[in-house]
Amino acid sequence: MTDATLAEPNVTDIEDRLRKTQAIAGAFFSVFVLLHLSNIALAPLGVETFNNYQRLLRQFYQNPIIELFIVIGPILVHAAAGVWLFILRRKQSTRQRPLLSRLHSWAGCFLLTFIFGHIAAVRGPSFIMGVFPEFDGVAFSLWYLPYYFYPYYFLLAMAGFYHATNGLRALAARSGYVISQKAQINATVLAGLWIAVSLLSFGGLFVEVQNPADNDFARLLGDIWGADPAKPIRL
Repeated sequence: MTDATLAEPNVTDIEDRLRKTQAIAGAFFSVFVLLHLSNIALAPLGVETFNNYQRLLRQFYQNPIIELFIVIGPILVHAAAGVWLFILRRKQSTRQRPLLSRLHSWAGCFLLTFIFGHIAAVRGPSFIMGVFPEFDGVAFSLWYLPYYFYPYYFLLAMAGFYHATNGLRALAARSGYVISQKAQINATVLAGLWIAVSLLSFGGLFVEVQNPADNDFARLLGDIWGADPAKPIRL
């Protein structure tokens, strides 16, 4: 064996492998993210439209095999690779990256901070107790604690959209399909506007919302929190 054979992979090789692994895992998870966001986008069309579409999607992404290979597995691999890459980059010389690249990383950090808690809060009640949030669950959270959930949902949706679409844009570029940065920015701005309209719809501005505390999800959260769901928290 030569010294080259015995040599350990250098940082560049490891980083390249991590990038590829992260990109592939991210592409799989992006399927779920974009489907989930497409459901949010239907909120202005009404409660029944939103709920019927979500129930249709659940037949796909809550299938145990699909959920393992499209949601749980990819997000764990993507997050682990992202943390490893972050550690490697911290050890390297700092270099100013383009703004869109930094936004991609910031969005990823935001998602890493909140996504597992979000999944537990939304998927936990449905998996354990068979209670699904649907339109009423989102409307309740916005009504019950608006100063937290309006910015939280908006930033989470925007981070998910940008991180997913920009990651897919980078993956497409590696395959020879170039999507301009301008197109990425325009799509993100339009998504932000529509997400804002959707959140206002959950809040009752564009869609008639019945008593937001009168549903199974609100009552379940009231029991878990030990609070009265009919008494919203206000500053």
